[in-house]
Amino acid sequence: MREKLLLRKRRPASSLSKQTRSNPRKRVDGRKTMTVKEDNASKTHTMALLDRLKSDMPEIWNQAQVVGKWVWLEFNIPPLKEVRSRLKGLGFHWNAGRSCWQHPCGVHRSRSDRDPRDVYPVVPATAMALKETEPKPATKTSKEYKVVALRECPLPESMQFCDTPQKAADYWKLTVATNPYFNPDCECFAVLLLNTRRRVKGHQLISIGTLDTILVHPREVFRSAVIAAAAAIVVMHNHPSGEATPSEADIKVTRDLIRAGQLLKIEVLDHVIMGNPNHCSLRELGYFYS
Repeated sequence: MREKLLLRKRRPASSLSKQTRSNPRKRVDGRKTMTVKEDNASKTHTMALLDRLKSDMPEIWNQAQVVGKWVWLEFNIPPLKEVRSRLKGLGFHWNAGRSCWQHPCGVHRSRSDRDPRDVYPVVPATAMALKETEPKPATKTSKEYKVVALRECPLPESMQFCDTPQKAADYWKLTVATNPYFNPDCECFAVLLLNTRRRVKGHQLISIGTLDTILVHPREVFRSAVIAAAAAIVVMHNHPSGEATPSEADIKVTRDLIRAGQLLKIEVLDHVIMGNPNHCSLRELGYFYS
């Protein structure tokens, strides 16, 4: 019995390529036709578009849908002209037949009467796992500081030394009370910086409080003294009421500053309270330690 050889006709390459183009899950590798699962198909362009859409137009990103590899946008109300221009800038086009904006994401298919949503799964953009770039941590930097004088206060020869409460009071009236930030209706706390010869190097307005209260901390009081390399300080503050008698809080703050100065080796010479027109010295009243 003679065997018959059945010869199969090869399909032309053009028909094979057309079949491959019509079926997105098949590709040609030489002469073989290999099937690729749709779940494993690359959506690099789709994910890149969604990332850009979320960063550039976050207000409409959650309305996007992924149909196959295309990105669709449907609006209940026609978008503004500015929104339409931005969509066109991203590569979207208007599909009048589907009544939506579409982006092919690099996948071009011939037109069909069938609705792609009946063929491909529809996935909301919010359900896609976007590879969002994590914000880079802020670079921590350090700073180099320098001492800058705010203004120059000319002093007569008689006021360059501050070894008595009267001279401190005169200095207050000439320099501190003329400070642009000084408010006579509120308690203001200042510190005079002295060198080893009790000459005034400068002063600083530390704090401005309320009518009868002010917040003072040794950190702020001695900061300028340390920076200016002062050997001693005189602390001063005013009473808007005009009465220069110290309160219990004034006495407590003074003793706290004295103890802090002893640790820093910066002597607190006096605490002068300015009234109107009188003033008083807590050292003369005996509130300083011997």
